[in-house]
Amino acid sequence: MNWDPFLVCQPNENPPKPRDIHSQEGLGDRMRSAAFAELQATRAFEWASEHFNDVPQELKDDWVRLSKVEQEHLDAILNRMDELGISLTEKPVSSRLWDSLMQCKTGKEFCLFISSAEERGRQAGVKLCQFIKKKDPVTAAVFEKIVEEEVEHIALAEKYYGWKP
Repeated sequence: MNWDPFLVCQPNENPPKPRDIHSQEGLGDRMRSAAFAELQATRAFEWASEHFNDVPQELKDDWVRLSKVEQEHLDAILNRMDELGISLTEKPVSSRLWDSLMQCKTGKEFCLFISSAEERGRQAGVKLCQFIKKKDPVTAAVFEKIVEEEVEHIALAEKYYGWKP
C-alpha cells in the first residue's frame, strides 16, 4: 500500500513516542497519527465494501458512506496541520491498524475490529480536545466534530452485530 506522503514505520517497528502534548511538536505528533488513522479507515472501509460478501448490502453501503466521512476527517486534519505549519513527514507513523484490518477473515470480524479501533480513536480525540481547547480552540473544534461523528461509525457494530463499546 502506498501511504504517501506519510512516512510509515516498518511492520515490526514501533513509531516514535509522541512528544509533550503541551508543545506544538506534541500536538503535531498527535495530529499526524490521527490523520494517518483517518486515511487507513478511509481505505479500509472502501476495501471492506468490495471484499466481504458475507455481510448485508446495507452494511457495505454504510461502509462506502463512512469512507467518505473518514476522508472528510482526514482533509480537516490535514488542512489544520497545514495552517499550523505541521509537517506530515516529520516523524513516521504506524500502519498496524491497516495490517490488523487486513487480517480480518469475515465482514463481521472487520466490523467489530474497526468499531473497536474507532472507539479507541474517539476516546483519544476526547482527551486531545480537553488538553488543547483553551490553547487552540480551532484545532479542538476540528477534533470535536470528528469525535461526534465517530459515534455513528462505532454504532454500526451494534446495529449489525449487537456489539457495544
